[in-house]
Amino acid sequence: GLDFYGYVKLINFIRLKKPTATYLSSLSSPLPWEGEEYLKPGLEDDLLLQFDTEDLCEPTDVLSSNGLNDTMVLLEQLKHAEHRARLAEAALARAQDDLQKMKQFAQDFVLNTDVRSSSSSSAIADLHEDEDGVYFSSYGHYGIHEEMLKDKVRTESYRDFIYQNSHIFKDKVVLDVGCGTGILSMFAAKAGAKRVIGVDQSEIIYQAMDIIRSNKLENIITLVKGRIEEVDLPLEKVDVIISEWM
Repeated sequence: GLDFYGYVKLINFIRLKKPTATYLSSLSSPLPWEGEEYLKPGLEDDLLLQFDTEDLCEPTDVLSSNGLNDTMVLLEQLKHAEHRARLAEAALARAQDDLQKMKQFAQDFVLNTDVRSSSSSSAIADLHEDEDGVYFSSYGHYGIHEEMLKDKVRTESYRDFIYQNSHIFKDKVVLDVGCGTGILSMFAAKAGAKRVIGVDQSEIIYQAMDIIRSNKLENIITLVKGRIEEVDLPLEKVDVIISEWM
């Protein structure tokens, strides 16, 4: 059977030579991909070379007369593996597109709204139904955080309270417990907080970091991953605590 290096050589041989199935089934030892030159990738960033090959490279118990039955089985497995890799690439592209939409949403919603005149005329309230679909249709993989983005009334209520009571936040240190996508932290920063610390245990905090950087608020907002009762905050005391009730 093929070991790890044999697998790598086989993949690179196939990438470079593009042999037919008939050609491969007619081979006998020595195999044409045994040369050291096939250790060099034939395709840049080849996903099949990033695969966990331990299971694929296990020898088969039954060999054909020319000893290549394991190779043919492996080739069939590789077809399925490459198909899965393409699906994964497509899913990644969709996720990146979703994140870009979320960043744009946060920028439009937070930075394009006047603190002094926050009202139902905000950017999100002006969206038509079909535009809502563009923004919100693909946020399911963000779990419960999707609810906050979709709920205009609730999100605008948080924003309006913070903006219309900016004297509570101006020049204050604010702690955002369970910050999620960081939208409340950004509201507080826009209202004049001198420092905002957002804490969240979930992986969404990494998306929040990107969103905050996109909105150029990283000098005001600091995000900390972990449970609020366990994390070490950068400051001993805060002036205001905010949290979105779920």
